[in-house]
Formats: sequence, structure tokens, C-alpha cells
Amino acid sequence: MNWSDIVISAVSIIVTGLVSWGVAKLIELINNKIADANAKSMLTSAVTTVADVVKQIDQTYVSSLKGQNAFTEEAQKTALANALETIKTILPEKVKEYLTANFGNMEVWLTTQIEAAIYNLKNKSTEVKANENS
Repeated sequence: MNWSDIVISAVSIIVTGLVSWGVAKLIELINNKIADANAKSMLTSAVTTVADVVKQIDQTYVSSLKGQNAFTEEAQKTALANALETIKTILPEKVKEYLTANFGNMEVWLTTQIEAAIYNLKNKSTEVKANENS
């Protein structure tokens, strides 16, 4: 195992922790801003599921491809499609119904949340690397 593998492993662990912290803060914000307990429950469930699936896809699919410099545009589309399908499989029907009723197209809302979670994951990773180089 060379140094780059060790650094990649360490960064992955740190990023996962930071993303978990970010999700906890988002859920806290949702709980503070939304008065309806049912809405809180539905959105918390959806956001948590999205974040967990994004971390899982990153850990099992994206990281291995990035390590081989094989994370192409097609691989990105596959990762997004896999995340979307996994989330739709995991989410309870009542949450799916809530999202559709309140946001219209559930897939568009989920895709936006997936992209936001990926953005957060990338930015936390960039921050970690910048701190390592300081």
C-alpha cells in the first residue's frame, strides 16, 4: 500500500464523517424551520435516505473508479441512476406520496437532493485536502 492509497483512505473516512455532520445540520435546520411534525418526519426521512445512499454509492462505486482514473461521464450517469433507484426502493410509500404531493415530480426533487449531497461531499473533500496541504 503506497502513500496515495493511505491518503485516499484517510480522506474518504474524514469526508464520510463531515457529510454525516452536514446531514445532521440539515435535519436540524428542517426541524427548526418546519412546524408540521408530519412534514418534518417525511423530509427528514427523505434527506437522510438520500445522504446515506450517496455515501454508499461513493464508497462502493465511485471511489473504486476514481482510484483507477475510470470515473467517466458515463460512470457518473450510472452512479446517479443507481442512487436514484436505490433511494426510490428504500423510501417508504408515504414519503414518496408526500414528496410527489408537495414537490410535484419526486424524481426531480430526489435528483436535486442527490446532486446537492454530491456537491457537499466534493466540497468537504476539497476542504480536507486543502487543510492537509496547509
